[in-house]
Amino acid sequence: MPMELTIDKRSFLKGLARTHGVADRKSSMPILSNILLTTESTNTLRLAATDLYLGVTATASAQVSAGGSVAVSARTLFDIVKNLPEGEVKWTVGSNGAVKLQCGKVQYTIPGMSGEDFPPLPSVGRAEFVELDAEQVGELIARTSYSMSTDDTRPHLAGALFQGDGKVLRMVTTDGHRLSKAEHKVEGDSMLSFSMLVPNKGIGELKRLIEDLKAESKRSSDEDRPSIGVATTGGNAFFRGADVLLSVKLADEQFPPYSKVIPQQQSRRVIASRQSLVDSLRRISLVSNDKSGGIRLSVAEGVLRILSENPDVGTGSEEIDVDYAGEPVTIGFNAKYLLDVLGALTENDVALELSGELDPGVIKPVGDGADFVGVVMPMRI
Repeated sequence: MPMELTIDKRSFLKGLARTHGVADRKSSMPILSNILLTTESTNTLRLAATDLYLGVTATASAQVSAGGSVAVSARTLFDIVKNLPEGEVKWTVGSNGAVKLQCGKVQYTIPGMSGEDFPPLPSVGRAEFVELDAEQVGELIARTSYSMSTDDTRPHLAGALFQGDGKVLRMVTTDGHRLSKAEHKVEGDSMLSFSMLVPNKGIGELKRLIEDLKAESKRSSDEDRPSIGVATTGGNAFFRGADVLLSVKLADEQFPPYSKVIPQQQSRRVIASRQSLVDSLRRISLVSNDKSGGIRLSVAEGVLRILSENPDVGTGSEEIDVDYAGEPVTIGFNAKYLLDVLGALTENDVALELSGELDPGVIKPVGDGADFVGVVMPMRI
């Protein structure tokens, strides 16, 4: 196990920041609370962490004197390196597995475990990566993640359906009460077709990876938009960006037939200012029922009235001006569900599409290139 190297504190911390969060401190397998550090050559250190469902590896430049591998407590190592002074960190692993870190006049000795005890991470093998625009993928996540189920006992809903068909990149989520679908048209014909159900924890890590890539691109003043590689093989998805590889065990479940949930034809279309609608919903939901969050929307020519009646708290109502000239209708919704959809959008105006009082409501942004549909099931109030 003897291992010796020198690494810049910032490079070390960057690699640890991208991996330590995946280590599973609550697992019955103590090794999973560790980060595996392995020398790959005379100038590269690889850091890896996994909870058996997610795996993250990152590489960092280092001056390797003696190669080897060791597993060390992820939380302990991250906290130590984060608080070291700036400069070179000397890293030595003795024959007894003890790890010595030295930076300037600071020195630590912490226990290590054999790297051979660490579970192997899934391999990409010969799977082909598709390069996607990282910002576009990030936008799909931002527009759909709110309607993912957080109930892990329903794995077919506790994740996002991520698809590419050569022309369109798509993400769909639903928790049974609401559904969101966002798409981006892809230029050229380079994208392969794929379809994967990525669990919510994997979507969270993918979001972090994309945010890191965007921040790195901004720091380096790179004019090219950051890209992310996507591949799938052996029941796992792989996301590659810069010096980080994320592997996610895909849900072996059937995602609901979402196209059947999205109403194809609505009889009423209300155009409203998104911010006005958000402000009004927040105000009136203050007196809605704590459990149901129910409010009523009544639309008539030129006006949308939002109403809440709660015997325990009181009543509230507000009217906002809208672009509408159809027949009046009143329908109940969970205010939070509407606010979640509106909060995921950035456009100034939205279209609220309605039919009857027991039919789903559909929210779409108004504007060029906006390809999003949010569906919210109605409530009896």
